[in-house]
Amino acid sequence: MMRRWTPVLLLALALGQVPGTVQAGDADIGDFMTMDVCVDAGDRPLPLVPGDTACTRMRDARPGEIPPYGLHNFAGRRSCAPDQGGDQGTIERLNLPVTRDGQTRIVSSNTPVTSNCAEGAGPDRDPSPAGASIQWHDEAYGFIMGSYSPVALSVYQSPGCVPGSRSSRRFFRGWIIGPAKVPEVGAAGFGVFESSLAKGAASDVMGACPTRYRSAFTAWLVSPMRFKSGREMTALVSSHFAQVSKDGLSPGATLQMEQTYWTRAFGLSRWEKWARADWTHPRGGESAPELARRLFKSGRCSPPVGGTVDISARTRFSPGPPQPDAYTRIISDPVSGESHLWYLTLCEDYTNTIPRPAAPLPDSAGVADRAYWAP
Repeated sequence: MMRRWTPVLLLALALGQVPGTVQAGDADIGDFMTMDVCVDAGDRPLPLVPGDTACTRMRDARPGEIPPYGLHNFAGRRSCAPDQGGDQGTIERLNLPVTRDGQTRIVSSNTPVTSNCAEGAGPDRDPSPAGASIQWHDEAYGFIMGSYSPVALSVYQSPGCVPGSRSSRRFFRGWIIGPAKVPEVGAAGFGVFESSLAKGAASDVMGACPTRYRSAFTAWLVSPMRFKSGREMTALVSSHFAQVSKDGLSPGATLQMEQTYWTRAFGLSRWEKWARADWTHPRGGESAPELARRLFKSGRCSPPVGGTVDISARTRFSPGPPQPDAYTRIISDPVSGESHLWYLTLCEDYTNTIPRPAAPLPDSAGVADRAYWAP
């Protein structure tokens, strides 16, 4: 039976505005950005993973604390054989707070894993598995400030630059995740936010502010989710579209979308890329359906979040027609009747928990510019 949720609409057309009537859940979005550690009665970390039956107490990992597990992706149907250590995936992700100069940010690091089951590169693979994204939140929203990899350094700037061009607040709300107070399960909402993308190191853009900003449509929903690992967790699911319609109520003519899943236990737990059926990869020339079939065949991810959700009066997410070899979704306008089929073309699920030795953490200074911590 198809699930339908009653929508709770949030329109944030002005920077700093938090309108709407969403009743907040019991967690701040920071809890959904940071991985948890299991602790004993004395608050000391234990060599356990959230979800283990022996894990009866949990809290967010603290700055400098070494977690006893890593969040790996899945190698899919090319998984290592049992005598090779099982499916270690190809990437280890850690979602940890880092404090510098009195400021705290959350760094989601990606570290390549040496594995005999790694897949070859191609247009259906994340081209930059090594690196990090830098995240934080203010009184209204959680957001991504920038992302770093050997391939590209992306800086997300916002009109927050105007009052403080040399402050890290210029990177606040450049890529919105969702509300600072996580809504209750079943709630959905959206916002329209201005940002400017820059390539290169964050420190290189300090001082002058962008002369132009582009508006992007961001949708979010809170839903139960069954991940590739079999774990069932509540997720804040954030959908980022690079464009927005003139009325501010839909993604307009956008052809691609990035979707992220954030959980209280692990932080950033899954990443997806979606493309409209009429989109073609600019380098490989493959169509969205072709890439979707390749992803499905790889077996790296379980089905995405489903159900019918009214994001706004002009945007509805609903299941696509059943296909035996691809994951799909329909994004439609309930008023005009316009409808488009979308395909899931890329995906990484990071709920493959692997025991981690008390080895040093990845050097965040090597992948995260200090400008993100500037007061």
